[in-house]
Order: sequence, then structure tokens, then C-alpha cells
Amino acid sequence: MRDSAKNLEPTARARLFLRMTLGAVATTFLMIVIGAVTRVTESGYGCGPYWPSCNGLLIPEFENIAVVIEYGHRVFALIVGVFAVSVGVMAWRNYRAQPLIFAPAMLGFVLFFVQSAIGALTVVIYTHAAHWISVMIHLGNSMFLLAAFIATYINARRLLLPQPDERTPRFYIPPLQLALATMLSFMVAMVGAAVAGQNATKACIGYPLCGGELFPFSQGAPQMVHMLHRLIAGALGVLLLLLLWQARVDINLALRRTLQSAFAIYLAQAALGATIVLIDDRDWLVMARSLHVFFAAATWAAMVAASTYAWLQRLPKDRVILSRASDAARSATMSS
Repeated sequence: MRDSAKNLEPTARARLFLRMTLGAVATTFLMIVIGAVTRVTESGYGCGPYWPSCNGLLIPEFENIAVVIEYGHRVFALIVGVFAVSVGVMAWRNYRAQPLIFAPAMLGFVLFFVQSAIGALTVVIYTHAAHWISVMIHLGNSMFLLAAFIATYINARRLLLPQPDERTPRFYIPPLQLALATMLSFMVAMVGAAVAGQNATKACIGYPLCGGELFPFSQGAPQMVHMLHRLIAGALGVLLLLLLWQARVDINLALRRTLQSAFAIYLAQAALGATIVLIDDRDWLVMARSLHVFFAAATWAAMVAASTYAWLQRLPKDRVILSRASDAARSATMSS
């Protein structure tokens, strides 16, 4: 007996795949945010040196908030796994002949299991001095996982579903600029994780300079790491302004809106970064640092989406039409 998902019409099957992929995007993003809360509240050892159990139990005793946060993070990661496996299986069954869909979907499938392995390692070496490095790698892998699902969703939506007729834009943003901005958005998050890992969040006095210096070499390593984070963030802001200036002309509408969203999110992230330095209230710092990671991940997500849109708009229209025709032909073959 054939699987019901296989018997769906091409459009219905595509919409089901898109819903599952969008679920993977949303849950992966929330997993990153919950991971940030786990880190800034110092709840990473809430389940002790145990993995996958929590304090040796499948369902632990929720004796303090650290256990609740860490266990919640693990449960949510399991939900991400359900979506990752579902997207991977559906891509394998239905879209192996379409690399722009299949490749990022399978990359997300693999990266989820890498993420789980890094998470286990992070728990095991929690008391080690180099623990912060595994936390940073854990964050980096989760960002790549998010990017894989975003690319899968946007590619599948463009290649599988009918789209309104779009006139060819007169201007294409240079791909090198988009790639550089996307890389900088990733580096902002990574160096930010290093700042947190080195307890350098409050290393610099003042904003935007560090103790009145742009390059605080004489102040020490924590100050240099902190200032590097600010300099990369500043470079990203300048490049986003350039991209927005270029987007004022006739370009792809989805790309323009994504770049506008990326810049708005970036401004919120920069404002939070300043308040983290200038405000000393502990409760506010926990919230602000969590939101700082939230907006860093959102900036990265927006830039990945912008880069994907820019890539897709250069695809020949006959390639898109062929993709949809191939899916329809496959459906007809399976139903006959």
C-alpha cells in the first residue's frame, strides 16, 4: 500500500513539504534562543554531567530553575529533530532530482545529528576551562542548521509552487556584497559568543569606544575581543546601509523587503549591545543578553534569506518551469 504522502498531487505534496520545512525553521530559531537563555542564566549544568538523561532520569525532579531551563532546551531540541527527520525523509522520497531542494534539506538532516553530538560534548566538558569553545561551536552549528532549512524553504517555494508573473529586475545586487554581509552577520554571533565565553561582556567601559580607544591593545585580551565584536558589527551595519542604498532601485521585491528587515533587526541588536554595556541591572542584563542573541540569529536568518533570493532570481525561468514539470511528471508516474 502506497504511503498517503506519495499519492498527493504535486501542489499538495509541495505545500506539505513547505509546512514541515517552515516548522523546522521556526523551531530551530527558537532552539537557538532557548540555548541563549540557558547560557546567560548559567543553566547549562542543570541536568548535571548526564546526557541524554537529566540528572540520571528520563524526567527529572524540577528542583530549581536551572533544571527547568536545561531540560526544556533538550526537549525543544528533540522537537527540532522531529522536523529535521521529516524534512529529510520527504526530500529523499520526492525531491532527489532537484538539488536546490534536496541538498539543503539533507544538510539540515545531517547537521541536526552533529548538533546533538556537540550538545552532548558540551555537557560532558561543562566544568572544563575550554567549555566555552564547545558552546561557541554549538551555536555556530545551530546557525548553519537554521540556514539550511531557510534555503530549503525558499528554494522549494520558488521551484515547486506556481508564482505570480514577475518582471525581470533591472538591477542585481553583486553577490559578493551579499555573501560578505551574510558572513559578517555570522561572525557577529560567533565573536559575541567568544565575548560571553571569556566573561568580557563588561570588559569595555563606554560605548562605542572601549575606554576611549578604538583598538584597546594595551587594555588586555578581554577588551580586544569585546572591541572586535563591535568592529565587526559596525562593518556589518555599513555594508547593510550600502545594500539598502542599492535596493532603492528596481530589484526583486522579496530581496528588498528582506534587506529592509535585516537592517531593522540589526539596529535592534546594536541598541541592545549598547544597553548591555551601559546598564548594570542584573535582571535586565539576563533579558538583554538573551534578546541580543535573538536579534543576532534573526539578522543571520534575514541575510541567508536575502542571499537565497538573490541566487534564485538569477535562475533562468525555464529552469523553474522544468522543476515544476518534473515534479508533476513524477506524481503522474507514481499514480499510474
